[in-house]
Amino acid sequence: MTAAPRRVTRRERSRARSAVKTILILLGVFLWTPVMMGLVFYYLWSSVPYRGYAGRRLVLEIPRRPAQDVLRILEQRGVIRSGPFGRIYLLVTGHTGDLKAGEYLFEGPLTAPQVLDKLVRGEIFYHKVTVPEGLRSAEIFSIFLREGFGSEEEFLEAFQDVAKITPLDPAATDLEGYLFPDTYLLARGTTSRQIVEQMVDHHLNLWTPEWRDQARAVRLTLRDTVTLASLIEKETARPEERGLVSSVFHNRIGKGMRLQCDPTIIYALAMRGRYHGFITRRDLELDSRYNTYVYPGLPPGPIANPGKGSLQAALFPDQTEYLYFVSMNNGRHTFSSNLEEHTRAVRKYQR
Repeated sequence: MTAAPRRVTRRERSRARSAVKTILILLGVFLWTPVMMGLVFYYLWSSVPYRGYAGRRLVLEIPRRPAQDVLRILEQRGVIRSGPFGRIYLLVTGHTGDLKAGEYLFEGPLTAPQVLDKLVRGEIFYHKVTVPEGLRSAEIFSIFLREGFGSEEEFLEAFQDVAKITPLDPAATDLEGYLFPDTYLLARGTTSRQIVEQMVDHHLNLWTPEWRDQARAVRLTLRDTVTLASLIEKETARPEERGLVSSVFHNRIGKGMRLQCDPTIIYALAMRGRYHGFITRRDLELDSRYNTYVYPGLPPGPIANPGKGSLQAALFPDQTEYLYFVSMNNGRHTFSSNLEEHTRAVRKYQR
């Protein structure tokens, strides 16, 4: 005779339900823990600013490489936290192939998306290089070389390419005088030729129709103007004196007098490797077309690279009767209309 099946008591059913619930809870905890940890780590990676490098700022060269290599570089240099989230972020945002090569500046803690978006936009770092007024071309090139741009051979080659200025200055054999002094923002990798072309373009952009008309009015060619401006630039560093110095040179040229400009002798000596910081009486007799004590008129070309102020002064001289000036040994000059006044000034300030 078959025994009747035992009825499951209410207590037993309750215990079974509790066991199943416990198992489900444990299973849920087991499955959700990695997810929750992943979410926590993603939050740290994407939302909490990070700086793992020493110092306040870091300039980092990013090569033209696949995204995974770029991410590895950023992680190794402490720009972003390590983890798989960089690849996920780029994949989700559709920028896997958009990270641009170049030199980048990172300042202060940044979130990883801020860093990667910077590379996607190509916000590369530009070096600020300032070229003072009145330097010779060789001195200008030395500044760029010290900043890590170009090579001496490349600068010399670009310096001798006069194609851009030939229409305005057919006599030019190099770019002396046409390298405009200014502050230039340069990306790493900018070539010597690109730098030289940028400087020449800045100079040529100054030549408005008004300037060209004025050059004709004062009977100067473009080359004459740049040459005269280079003399003015070397004679005074004071803006308020440029027009006065220009008037002296214009007046002397008009009277057929020699300019007797010391910087032209210095330039001639420097080109021969003979300038040692001072001029002797013997140097005043140097046989060079740049020696304005021996040869009348302007020298054959610029002796430096003038700025806008000196170019304006060359074209728009002050209206004076001055024929002489002498240094007062304080950065300023005193101006005279005749030799007697000038001689007294020389005795007073150059004893």
